[in-house]
Amino acid sequence: MTKSNPSAFLSQKFKGIKLPFFFLFFSVVFWQCVSPPDFLGGDLLPDGDVFRVKTDTSFQFSVYTSDYDSLNTAQFGTAVVGETFDPIFGRSRASFLSQILLPNANHKWGTNPVIDSVFLYLSLSDKLGNEPIYFGVYELVDSLSLGVGYNGLNSVDNFVGSTEIGATLLPYTGEEKVLKIPIDPVWVNNKLIIAAQEDTTIMSSQENFLKHFPGIYVAPKNTFATYAKGMYYFDYTNTASTLSVFYSNDEQDEDATTSLTYSLVFSANGSARFNHFQHDFSVADPELAVKFNSQEGAEQDTVVYVKGLGAARGMIVLDDIYDWASQMPMAINRAELQIELENHEGMPADTLLNQLFLYTLKDGKPADLLDRLYDEENFGGKYRKSKNRYSFNITYHLQSLLNDPEQSKIIYIEPRNGSIRANGAVLRSGVHSSRMKLIITYTKF
Repeated sequence: MTKSNPSAFLSQKFKGIKLPFFFLFFSVVFWQCVSPPDFLGGDLLPDGDVFRVKTDTSFQFSVYTSDYDSLNTAQFGTAVVGETFDPIFGRSRASFLSQILLPNANHKWGTNPVIDSVFLYLSLSDKLGNEPIYFGVYELVDSLSLGVGYNGLNSVDNFVGSTEIGATLLPYTGEEKVLKIPIDPVWVNNKLIIAAQEDTTIMSSQENFLKHFPGIYVAPKNTFATYAKGMYYFDYTNTASTLSVFYSNDEQDEDATTSLTYSLVFSANGSARFNHFQHDFSVADPELAVKFNSQEGAEQDTVVYVKGLGAARGMIVLDDIYDWASQMPMAINRAELQIELENHEGMPADTLLNQLFLYTLKDGKPADLLDRLYDEENFGGKYRKSKNRYSFNITYHLQSLLNDPEQSKIIYIEPRNGSIRANGAVLRSGVHSSRMKLIITYTKF
């Protein structure tokens, strides 16, 4: 199906007009006769068009809270580990699976190697809350593959072995910028040193090494008894993130005071990996818990719920699109979607979402709205505290729908960077007394 370009339509309409000089001249001449337009987008139009320009806030749409069927978390840049527990969304837990690679092939451990210690290092980039978390490390028993879009909401039981190969001895709160997890030296000796001595091909290539050691799984060991937040974000590509083996051998000088070091590495391009998220809404407060109502025939609620890590998202159905399309031709000068934040008693202030994100689905996959593709800087989505709301410019998207109303009329709302951030919010829907609004400024021909 051929899609028309709204920006081309608008540029043709105003071709040849130098707006700044045109508007300045006529605003002075006709100031006493015509007041400047007070609608959004009005300052972008020649004065002669003011009489044909209208502003409308009556556009009808339905808003629902939807769950996620899937969430592609493969090849992340930020590894997420921890838990949040609150009365609205219940318990959310995060962990990650990753291959870990040889820094170089054919490493030799030397004669009579003896392990001193082994640590998994993860470089902290940010955190949500500071509730203490104990970390556990487990060996993968099945291989990961590059190029696979892993669903971070699926079970990982078939990937993860039951034996713990490492764990933090003390709870972690994010005060140290690098998390240091002791790894069992006996396991490392058997897995890396003895095995490599018995089969020299193991260390000869990445392919052989990954067949022998598919990777690791890092997860929180403890759960919170009361409402709390302890979600930790790690910079996967930071060179400080390694699995380092400290050891000695007979080739060392007798008076050596430091261990030899061999560090397995995470690779941004070479390591297959994905974050894994689990959500238990059943432990939320029954009076405050998120209500999913996107199923067919469900009634709208006065609020809509959004939370990252694939917990909950909003779904806007543009019900009026066919009625508006029947009034074509018209040009959308500006369409601003205003989404107000609900000051919900169960939502802690420190989980406030600084930015929302809008997208649609094409062939079942997330797709950007035209407005983000054409002008990301003015697409919007940031929270404005003075207005207690988020605003989006969806002008091009609405014009495109009017030109071709057979496209999907559903827009999804979720937290910005929701695939790696655990923040949530409660928003006002289309039937709230202070409802979500679509303010449309248009020119009717």
